[in-house]
Amino acid sequence: MPSKKLKFHTRICDVLGIEYPIIQAGMGGFSDPPLVIAVSEAGGLGTLGGAVYEPDTLDQAIREIRKGTSKPFAIDLLLPDSLKDMEGVSKKGLMSYIPENYFDYAKELRKKFDIPDDYHSNRGGALWTMEGTRQLLQVCLDNKVPVIAAGLGRLGWVMPECKKRGIKTIGIGANVKMALKHVEDQVDVIVAQGYDAGGHTGNIGTMSVVPQIVDAVKPIPVAAAGGIADGRGLVAALALGAEGVWCGSMFLLSPEATFTEGQKDRVIAATERDAVITKAISGKTLRQLRTPFTEVWDKGPLPPLGWPFHNLLTLDIVDYAYEHKDQGKYDAILVTPCSQATRLLNQRRTSKQIIDDMIKGAIEDLDKGIPGRVQWK
Repeated sequence: MPSKKLKFHTRICDVLGIEYPIIQAGMGGFSDPPLVIAVSEAGGLGTLGGAVYEPDTLDQAIREIRKGTSKPFAIDLLLPDSLKDMEGVSKKGLMSYIPENYFDYAKELRKKFDIPDDYHSNRGGALWTMEGTRQLLQVCLDNKVPVIAAGLGRLGWVMPECKKRGIKTIGIGANVKMALKHVEDQVDVIVAQGYDAGGHTGNIGTMSVVPQIVDAVKPIPVAAAGGIADGRGLVAALALGAEGVWCGSMFLLSPEATFTEGQKDRVIAATERDAVITKAISGKTLRQLRTPFTEVWDKGPLPPLGWPFHNLLTLDIVDYAYEHKDQGKYDAILVTPCSQATRLLNQRRTSKQIIDDMIKGAIEDLDKGIPGRVQWK
């Protein structure tokens, strides 16, 4: 006999058209079509990390997702707050702002990590230029994707086109000030992301930031993010006033994620002190497992540059490592985002198992766990 389908429903489910209030974070480079399909099919909202794509490959990815699922999914992009922030700037133009001594240091790092001198990344400029950003957005609009999320930045200047096409929107805020900007933009869901989170994150803890954002943005529904990796985390998010969760790290251990087995082993072996905040990868604060590559920037002779300059400076090194990740010798460079819930990230499971376990755990905690620990009548 098949197991009974569990029900766990909040307002976020109605807004996004999903079964469970679980949104998989859009992790650029790690959440590609296989993960998006698996999460959406399991009842959550699968999210493509769209910022690392070029317009043509993003279009292909959306088509692949639609072949794999008829359920809602999201595309996560990194956006400027307004069109003016990036207007008229090219990839080559951005490179001209990088000081010469940083290029010299990058050459030293190529030797240190055994990156060929003649290797140059063929990644285009969609991630860093306004023209590329416009093109990525246009692909999403033309395909009428169900949901667009702004992993960084704002959606205000995009909202009229989204509303015209019936596209739902998600804005992410690490503090009340940013959350209120999303209210101004009239997004459909706001993610309150705590310092505990893996990837790009803020500086306020999840327990503190979630209820403050919930109170500030009512009646817009909020999804909590940061160190949430099981049913207890989902229940805690609901207790803080959120109506769902935005989770990334727990899905990285699934077979559907674009993550090497070596990276998974490192996450499983990590302690809560191993997930550190660094600017070594993109120039923005990013929580990942400590590596020799983060150390040469965090403790080296030169501090990391800001976004997007640092990302451009280290692009060749990072991309070469990823293109040759199966060799194992470049594990010291591979970006391994991870939340502070490291000891909860202790087993390989499919995305469906992850979601099913989270829902089952939340229901058990609500039905028996909390009533067994607390008396209030």
